[in-house]
Amino acid sequence: MNVGNIVLWIAGLTVPVGMWYYARSSAFASRLVTAKRLVWAHAALLTLACALLLYFFLSDQFRYEYVGHNSSRDLPLFYKISAFWAGQEGTFLLWAWITAVLALFVMRRRNDLLPLTMVYLLGTQLFLMVLLLVRSPFAPVAGGMVPADGNGLNPLLKDPWMVIHPPIIFVGYAAFAVPFAYALAALTRRQWQSLAATVFPWAVFAAATLGMGIFIGGFWAYKVLGWGGYWGWDPVENASLVPWLTGLALMHALLIFRVRGQLGKTTVFLAVVSYVLVVYGTFLTRSGVLADFSVHSFTDVGINVYLTVYLIAVTLLSLGLLVFRARQMTSPPISKAVNSREFGIVLSILLLGLTAGFVLVGTSSPILTGIGGTPANVTTLYYSSITLPLGIFIGLALGFSPFLLFERTRWGDLFKAAMPSFALAALVTVAVVWWTPIVLVHAILVFVAVLALVSNLVAAIRFSQGRLMRIAGHLTHFGFAIMVLGIIASSAYSSEERVKISSGEHAAAFGYDITFRGAVEGARADEGYLDLTLSRGSDTYAARPRLYTSEYTQQVMRTPFVKKNLLYDLYVAPLDHERPEGDSNVLVLTKGATARYADWDLTFERFETGEHSQSGAMRVGAVITAARGRDSVMVVPALEISTAGQHPFPTEVPGTDLVFSLVGMSVEQHQVFLKIEGPSSTAGPRDRERVVLAISRKPLTSFVWAGCFIITLGSALSFWRRRQEAMLMP
Repeated sequence: MNVGNIVLWIAGLTVPVGMWYYARSSAFASRLVTAKRLVWAHAALLTLACALLLYFFLSDQFRYEYVGHNSSRDLPLFYKISAFWAGQEGTFLLWAWITAVLALFVMRRRNDLLPLTMVYLLGTQLFLMVLLLVRSPFAPVAGGMVPADGNGLNPLLKDPWMVIHPPIIFVGYAAFAVPFAYALAALTRRQWQSLAATVFPWAVFAAATLGMGIFIGGFWAYKVLGWGGYWGWDPVENASLVPWLTGLALMHALLIFRVRGQLGKTTVFLAVVSYVLVVYGTFLTRSGVLADFSVHSFTDVGINVYLTVYLIAVTLLSLGLLVFRARQMTSPPISKAVNSREFGIVLSILLLGLTAGFVLVGTSSPILTGIGGTPANVTTLYYSSITLPLGIFIGLALGFSPFLLFERTRWGDLFKAAMPSFALAALVTVAVVWWTPIVLVHAILVFVAVLALVSNLVAAIRFSQGRLMRIAGHLTHFGFAIMVLGIIASSAYSSEERVKISSGEHAAAFGYDITFRGAVEGARADEGYLDLTLSRGSDTYAARPRLYTSEYTQQVMRTPFVKKNLLYDLYVAPLDHERPEGDSNVLVLTKGATARYADWDLTFERFETGEHSQSGAMRVGAVITAARGRDSVMVVPALEISTAGQHPFPTEVPGTDLVFSLVGMSVEQHQVFLKIEGPSSTAGPRDRERVVLAISRKPLTSFVWAGCFIITLGSALSFWRRRQEAMLMP
């Protein structure tokens, strides 16, 4: 008897029954009581399901396929807990449980819209329950052959942030369903006038938690992955960024809708579209449509059709209902005066919406281009070319909006209030241009960021009147300005030096003396490290970056060492490690670069991705140009990746005895690891280890994390303020 599946089925049945009782509760009060009891029972059953799955992980119950794929006996307790949400099935169970808990809080708010709101909220839960019943985390292993041990956890997920980051992201995803449900209930009942006070705390909570999850994910990528950055515009990253941007726009629309009764249609539209974008992002990353374009995307596990049907249904229902009610939704006209607070907020909403739209188009490019031809992805240049100008306008809006009044502000008063901020921003920009070789567009962005920083700091001090809650918005905008300054400096003006050091020798980079003492082996491959010492003056630091081949994926993994300073970070990422007893015929080739082997010049041109097989295996090829003198030939050694590991497919260079095998790759670093066999591959043993390091100096990275923290703090204060206001409403 499969207790876990039985619990899921009973929990799933309580959802449609609860929807029916809520839909019929207006006629009989007893049905409302029954509906509430069903929601409590549903939450209790999902809590039991989560407890069962966690117990199965902790007790190594490998008879369940999901447990065997994501855990192993030697996995530490900390990571056995996080393995709960390491795969598709566990994340959907976590998402459903969080939604069920949030539904209990929604029930506490008594109003005329509550029964219909719960119908729509439980409708979103029904979607998650269908996915769980189709792809259950309690499914037994195929054929009944229980393995002695599991596959273990992906080494990229063996990090303390894995315990925090996914749950916070899914809290944000689940919370966006609440404004969505309230908006549909208001449209259905034609009662949107009082929507703002009820929805506002939930909109702030959803945006705050999703934003916190995004920030944590960026820090995790920066600290662990070794690709040198905190944001790579990967489709999975963008899938959470887009609804966060529309969620921020929703918060700004609610400001006017609550106070002035304006922007009613915009508010309802943003409440609806934010959740639709959560579903669309889930479809992009979980259906397998982007498996060839994202290193984080999941492959299709049989839920593609359910994701597609629900996405189409929820989009047509919600937007169709909005269009049907649009003519009946009347609100006072918005002020068209440029020197009014309404204009500043509307401009912010428009800019956030445009940013979300452009990012959404870029993320969806493989689907859009695949309609008429070969699927293709946009480059990071696309995103930077649109976010830079939009960021400038957002900075201007944040710089002047603190001094704007509703309806209209006298131009003289506006310039008088903003002049100190304007002067200080100009002074800082001139100093930056004088001391650094900054480009024009970055200088403009520095100016508007400092303008926003100073303006919101002044406004927070001037208008707070000693009340902490009044500075929430200004504090958030202040943190955004600091974060923008850190992003400009750390991403656009990072510098890198590459050094190759033999054991016992020294190298210099950015004023640091670097000594390589050798590699230290661990009990497992991911526990070993490269023993480095960094010295500068009287200060000495021990650096222990990691470079190893994962036993889980057979891919080369990197964990950098980061020396944090207030004004810059020193980022040490290992690229290659040559051992005396190792294979001297394994080359690390970076995309676009040429490496010398014997009398051959080898250039890695690009990856070539094949289709997924029915078993889920994917073949990836590396297009290599081998040139000798005037002759050149192109070869494509391939590597097949599956749940069973990796299998290379060697390629022989025509007319020679050389054989190339692709033995590893790093998609983040755009590198491949090429093993060469043949007469020229016997270079003989080396007497010392050698390591190749990429050492980067990243200015003001601390500003990025400080800005993220301040934004999160300001969002938390805003949530508490809106919650207190909602509690005072009748």
